[in-house]
Amino acid sequence: MLPVMSSALTIRSPRSAQPSSDDWSPRAPARQENYLVRILPAALLIYAALLPFEIRVTIAEQTLYPPRIAAFLLLPWLVFRLLRTRFRLVVWDILFMMSAFWMLVAFVINYGPATGFVRGGVLAFDIAVPYLAARMAVHDSNDFRRLLIVVAPGLMIAGSSMLAEVFAGRSLVRPFFTQIFGPLPLYQGGDAIGLASSASFERRLGILRASGPFSHPILAGLFLASFLPLYLSSSIRSWPFVGGVAASILSIFSASSAPILLLLMNAGLLLVDWGQRLVAFINWKLIVPSLCVLALLLHLGSQNGLLSVLIRLTLNPQTGYFRQLIWQYGTQSVAKHPLFGIGYEGFDRPTWMPESVDNHWLLLAMRYGLVPALGIGLVVIAAVIILCLKAGQCSELERKLHVGLAAGLFSFALLGFSVAFFGGIQTWFYVLVAISVSIASNPAKQESVTGRLTPRAGSPENQIAATFNSRAD
Repeated sequence: MLPVMSSALTIRSPRSAQPSSDDWSPRAPARQENYLVRILPAALLIYAALLPFEIRVTIAEQTLYPPRIAAFLLLPWLVFRLLRTRFRLVVWDILFMMSAFWMLVAFVINYGPATGFVRGGVLAFDIAVPYLAARMAVHDSNDFRRLLIVVAPGLMIAGSSMLAEVFAGRSLVRPFFTQIFGPLPLYQGGDAIGLASSASFERRLGILRASGPFSHPILAGLFLASFLPLYLSSSIRSWPFVGGVAASILSIFSASSAPILLLLMNAGLLLVDWGQRLVAFINWKLIVPSLCVLALLLHLGSQNGLLSVLIRLTLNPQTGYFRQLIWQYGTQSVAKHPLFGIGYEGFDRPTWMPESVDNHWLLLAMRYGLVPALGIGLVVIAAVIILCLKAGQCSELERKLHVGLAAGLFSFALLGFSVAFFGGIQTWFYVLVAISVSIASNPAKQESVTGRLTPRAGSPENQIAATFNSRAD
């Protein structure tokens, strides 16, 4: 794999010939470091998130799915790094970890110390370990580019499997692993896990709603579509760039509104960013108020407000209507239980209304109280704002990456208001949050990027390094 990669990775930076010190150890002496090995923990998490949940093992009555297995495998490395290095926490790390800890506290309050600690501890573990591992693995934008190159083959395989399912007219990937590991339950311990058998053959727009290795077509589409702005703004080239973009576009075969909307939002944000650099009077200070005024006019001019307009734009307006009801009754539940939520208990709603909550942020507030939802939400908002502010101080190469990462995280988080993240996509979302915090918190040492990366001769990173050669050449 590494020799093949040698045709595509070079980034422009006169300083990148010098090994960068760890974010958490600013006084560490300069040393040569295997940059490719450093990002492998984050790559392992993403590849685990791409695996079907049918691949699982049960130990001590706890079922371990691929992302959780990867997190446990990374735990010794994570503890070792935390003990050996002076990890420099930023305020957003503290806020995120406090939010994860609150999830544990909420379950202890709702279910008692014994049951609550086990059930809440697993849930907190599933977001805290991927976040910390990604924070320690990806230090700067160069690491992030390397990561995109390493995970490109996995994304291409996942996207291709969805295309194959569309041509076959039936689900292929998950039934294959079901024959080996057995069928998944729809729910386990209160969490959505499996997929109803009828959903494996659901059609929309005349094609099968492909899910590939993912638990649901909408999750498959969102996972792949979220990579589009990252690859388009990464300045990598050759097959990793083509493969990453192609895999993102293949997300349309999920035939779901959210992934298509995510693709359009990301493409629109990048297009606006490109256009505002060509036309002097078009800038974000003008664009954002204009969008707000447009949304207000739509809200006032439509019969039932802005939400009803957005519902009519979805591929299936009935699901949009249910999301409106979920928001109505879900927020009432949060108002009644604002501190510790209701855990896995059902919320008050009409008897004919489904129990599922298709809203990541609302589900966090309903299940654990407002603290995790607001805390993690603030981390996301802060990362997006800081990335945008830093973009104005960077060279063009780095500015593009900062804007693309900010756009990708913002649109991904925004679509969380219409989709509940679980399984692999939850792991990827929190890995992306951690990467955004790392790059947003990174000092300005990489903001004057004008040369080429020249890693140590003969090292593994030298072979992957050719993959970065900026397309600005």
